[in-house]
Amino acid sequence: MPARIIFAVLTLLAAARPGLAGEEPRRDAGIISEDTVWSGTVFAVGRTVVKRGATLTILPGTTIRFLWSDVDGNRIGDGELNVEGKLIARGTPQKMITFTSDRENPDRKDWTYVILSMNRESVVEHCLFEYAFTGLQVHLSTAVIRDNIFRGNFEGLRFSTSDLLVEHNDFRGNTYGIRYESRGSETTIAGNDISGNEYAFFPVVRNTSEVKIVNNAIASTGYNVKMGQQQSEALDFRSNWWGSARPSVIEEGFFDGRRDGTLGRVLYEPFLTAPPEGAGRR
Repeated sequence: MPARIIFAVLTLLAAARPGLAGEEPRRDAGIISEDTVWSGTVFAVGRTVVKRGATLTILPGTTIRFLWSDVDGNRIGDGELNVEGKLIARGTPQKMITFTSDRENPDRKDWTYVILSMNRESVVEHCLFEYAFTGLQVHLSTAVIRDNIFRGNFEGLRFSTSDLLVEHNDFRGNTYGIRYESRGSETTIAGNDISGNEYAFFPVVRNTSEVKIVNNAIASTGYNVKMGQQQSEALDFRSNWWGSARPSVIEEGFFDGRRDGTLGRVLYEPFLTAPPEGAGRR
């Protein structure tokens, strides 16, 4: 079926969906070129782009539902929110902002991602990201990412060449919790609960220790740190809790130079001997 026909069908589906509590649902796709506010229920169709110079503000309690389409047949949903301008998604503990799939039986990769690209001072607080290929990607940007939940995604968070504060988030039930390439990033990842993912951290290639990772509670079903290919430099992961106070057990959670001599090692000592107080979403 041609892409234009698929898009037309999805548009009709979105327009027909009932709102919540009497609200009219909203459908967004295409270009946002001026300051815009989302609230209530938003049905996102395909690729929505917030252009440079525009700010998208998402109010507490808003739900963004990505409708399923897979035009290229790669088994990853086409829905995405691409922010070239600025994103202010500031929920509250009682009224989170939700980014989710609109499928009846949702699963990871039902939509692509929310991506911040080459923008400054975006804020993502008290948001839920679920059933995406990547819940949130950040590249060449600055942002605060605080008190969010990333669950049931292929990747929770991915970033490169960005200055971020990533604190007090919950990463649970993702394949990869955090995937990154430092590439000059001045990022701090602190006070997060990164538990129940297959892999907690995936430093992909040629990272350095300029990314500060401290005071997190980390316990994966697979490896806590999985070094990517060509990651030959040791990385600093000291002052974190690894689910155990025994070095031999902690080291079993690293796929690094201990298993593959071409890779650098995870530097983890000294480590926390108990989960840090207050780790995770507040």
